Amino acid sequence: MTVTGNSWTGRMLGCLLASVALIGCGSVLQGPDDDGGSGAGPGSAPYDHPSGAEDVLVSVTADGGFVPLEYNLRNTAQFLLLGDGTAVVPGAMIEIYPGPAISPLQAARVSAGQIQQLFAAAEEAGLLDEEIDYGEPLVTDVPTTTVMLTIDGRTVSHSAYALSYPEAPDANLSAEQLAAREALQGFIDTAQGLAGAASEQYVPNGVVAYRLSPESAPPVEEGLEQEPMTWPIATVPAPPASPATSVGTCIAVTGPEAQTLLGALVEANELTPWLVGADPPSRMAFRPLLPGDPGCERDAGD
Repeated sequence: MTVTGNSWTGRMLGCLLASVALIGCGSVLQGPDDDGGSGAGPGSAPYDHPSGAEDVLVSVTADGGFVPLEYNLRNTAQFLLLGDGTAVVPGAMIEIYPGPAISPLQAARVSAGQIQQLFAAAEEAGLLDEEIDYGEPLVTDVPTTTVMLTIDGRTVSHSAYALSYPEAPDANLSAEQLAAREALQGFIDTAQGLAGAASEQYVPNGVVAYRLSPESAPPVEEGLEQEPMTWPIATVPAPPASPATSVGTCIAVTGPEAQTLLGALVEANELTPWLVGADPPSRMAFRPLLPGDPGCERDAGD
């Protein structure tokens, strides 16, 4: 979807603020087991989970809704807990437009005991069950929040439409659905509270880069034109087909090239055009490639 003019700018800023608001203000889990003990909570034995740095234990994402195309392409997890205890959340977004070329991230270390307590909180919220009916509020064009948990050799997923919009009318929701939505939001607030004031900048190991087609890239408003930058690495998204049949082309950049590209993105913003060889300047969109992110496959159907 393409939105032009001042309305596009307003919606972009609103979406950025909404993504920051989703982070919540839950308190950090603490207790006798905070030093790394099992702290399994309701269960009599610790919860079993993967322990690798690329293993995703808990993810919280918010996708869809009436937002600019580039926002969805750049959108990353609102919370990610990895098996080694790394908790990743979006960094603070400055309230200017155009914003950064790639969304900043923050990370904090979570103890083994806190992981156990978080899974206990998930169990108390009923999230270890396979299905929960969250209903659907009578509101349109807002994101769907999805929580995924990997525990005891299985992955469970829960999705709730318009969860991050508490002002949405609840006339279409039963008391049980309202309680389930409150429990899900409470768990998200608690999880995101793990990456609190002690968090530091997180540098991803990869970047997803989209080379947008002229049809999918919204026009740049007068006065916001940016100086083009030279594409800094050998790997590059192919020119979009013409006429375009999708948002454009995509590559996942990893290894040393990813760090080179990230360094260049610090000097760019979301409207910066990129010079690739002798081609005309191209609009691009970037997303941190985090564990669990399928990369270009995520948007293959768009």
